[in-house]
Amino acid sequence: MRPKEHPELIFDVIPKLYESLTKVFVTHLGQVENQVKTLPRKFCRMYTTRPLANQLLQYLQKRKAHISEQDFHVVEEGKPFELRLSDGRRLEAMLCAGTALGCSLVLLIRKIQGGRLLYFYSAVQQDDLCQLVANPVFNSWIAQGTDLLFLNLTAVDQPFVHVDYDTLAATIDKLPRQENSVVRLKLPLFGYEPLVRRLGHTLLYGHIRLMGNYAESYALLSSDLQRFECRDYRVKVHIFDGEDFATLTSRAERFVMLRLDHLKWSPLPSRMNLIQLCSLVRPQHIHGIVPHHSVGNVPPAPEYLQRFRASYSPQQPQSPRPAAAALSRVQPDSRKTAHHVIRKKGLEFLSDDDDDTGMAASD
Repeated sequence: MRPKEHPELIFDVIPKLYESLTKVFVTHLGQVENQVKTLPRKFCRMYTTRPLANQLLQYLQKRKAHISEQDFHVVEEGKPFELRLSDGRRLEAMLCAGTALGCSLVLLIRKIQGGRLLYFYSAVQQDDLCQLVANPVFNSWIAQGTDLLFLNLTAVDQPFVHVDYDTLAATIDKLPRQENSVVRLKLPLFGYEPLVRRLGHTLLYGHIRLMGNYAESYALLSSDLQRFECRDYRVKVHIFDGEDFATLTSRAERFVMLRLDHLKWSPLPSRMNLIQLCSLVRPQHIHGIVPHHSVGNVPPAPEYLQRFRASYSPQQPQSPRPAAAALSRVQPDSRKTAHHVIRKKGLEFLSDDDDDTGMAASD
């Protein structure tokens, strides 16, 4: 997507056509396979961190794309860097990791002189917000909030489901298996790495094997692969990407397929994750993320997120006061009742002649 005020900045979309002034920020690779089904002849300059640059470069080179290290502007995670725009203006940006593996980032952009952020952008689940909050530079940048908060609202109306990774691992371990068979999990190549890492820290430690392309791609994010390569442990789970599954699986092998929806985890930001981000940065406005060249309007953020805006003021209809409401029920036609005012006459003083006349009459 492109922010309206700075159209030469693009977030998480690889353009089909090359533009020398375009700056592409890559914060995750969840949709990259769909974006590059048709490879560009030349890639726009891409700003990202080393782990994501390595993953994307390896994937595109396997696809025989015309790409090299020179097409990336690699920045250090959690360190500000300067952006020079085509009109001569300068901005300051920072990419920070919301997971231990560094495969899902948030993007912060502000004016060079500091102050409130112009943009805070988060497109996927930030699985470990403690990693963000532990960065003092990040805290100083969000201290004054942000003008625009861009969020992925795809799952905004879905109920929050807590994922207990130990329970999930126990469920996988108890799946019915024949002798010498394994559980097979087919995952997208990008996006689910935080879940795989967490499963490696459960009772499945040493019992998971990453296979083929998935193993090569995951290794670019972390050198801590011991939990997936223990030779003394019985292999219980094989993890493939979709392309490798057909080529690395023979009909003679016995296995149990684990459906993706049984994992109860998704790279899409959950309801709780959206609330956490909104309360963290206190935005002036919340916008849904729009894919590049998309058609149609993104619905506004729901009320439960809007209440975290710094400028939020609930518009509630004024209800009548209880006493007034009770009065209107008791006297429904009081407005139409005519009230007559009786004017008292002034005092009249009698003369002596009147008194005599009165007394004579009484006799």
